[in-house]
Amino acid sequence: MNIRAFLVFALLLFVFPAVNAQATRKISVTFDDLPGTHNVSDLKELTAVNAILLSKLKARDLPAAVFVNERKLYVPGEIDERTAILEKWLDAGHTLGNHTFSHIAINSNSFEAYRDDLIRGETVTRMLLENRGKKLRYFRHTQLRTGPTDDYRKQLSEFLKRRGYTVAPVTIDNNEYIFATVYENALAENNGKLADRIAVAYVEYMNSVFSHFEDVSREFLNREPAQVLLLHVNRINADHFEKLASMMEKRGYQFVSLDEALKDEAYSLPEVTSRRGLSWIHRWMLAKGLEMKEEPNVQDWIAELYARRD
Repeated sequence: MNIRAFLVFALLLFVFPAVNAQATRKISVTFDDLPGTHNVSDLKELTAVNAILLSKLKARDLPAAVFVNERKLYVPGEIDERTAILEKWLDAGHTLGNHTFSHIAINSNSFEAYRDDLIRGETVTRMLLENRGKKLRYFRHTQLRTGPTDDYRKQLSEFLKRRGYTVAPVTIDNNEYIFATVYENALAENNGKLADRIAVAYVEYMNSVFSHFEDVSREFLNREPAQVLLLHVNRINADHFEKLASMMEKRGYQFVSLDEALKDEAYSLPEVTSRRGLSWIHRWMLAKGLEMKEEPNVQDWIAELYARRD
């Protein structure tokens, strides 16, 4: 390299120092439907799924926020065992939040019914936290729906504030539930080859979802905020979380607590009322009068498997 070329190269490095270097991204990993989704209802499987997931989080020293549907605790003869699953998450240092008692549908229930289900859903979780000198702080809306009308959303928001809750938003939303369903079906049919293929497709799909919301973040905010990822307590995440985590690490993500992620000023932006469950990035965009950009679809063959589910 001659001296002129060297000087041009050095100048480019000075002007564009981060062109080839990925700045550290931050993400909070959260799970809904503790102690487990409807696909995981048997106590033996519930216990195994939670134990595996906890071990994989521990291996990366990854702090998670996990949102509880307490109705799933009340199975005759299993209440103590199911409650013990929640305690194991607390013992491991993770944060528990309220996800309503019955995973109530907000669009088809009155504010009063939703409020009462929310209160009922905090009984055991609040007790377990207080036994450890902690407070129940976080609430996540079911289906990420915050209210079908402006009045409903405002009523609920004011109620949550009075009760001491912070809403747990989601920026990286996804259709993980589709993969979870077809994966469970493959396992039930003892089709390990299909289950493995679904798992590979799941990580590929999630990689495309990350790319999408990173692009949308930069277009809207001119930067990427600390992201909040929505997952569920299910078999596909228990079996393959390490692959998902590796994908995030390759994209430059540092795992942080929900507390840390919500310090990002983006989470103070105004949001729109929507009957759909949307990423908060889309809510912020719509509130500014901008059009949202639909996230990637699942692969066609996965969609076909899901359409043929029992």
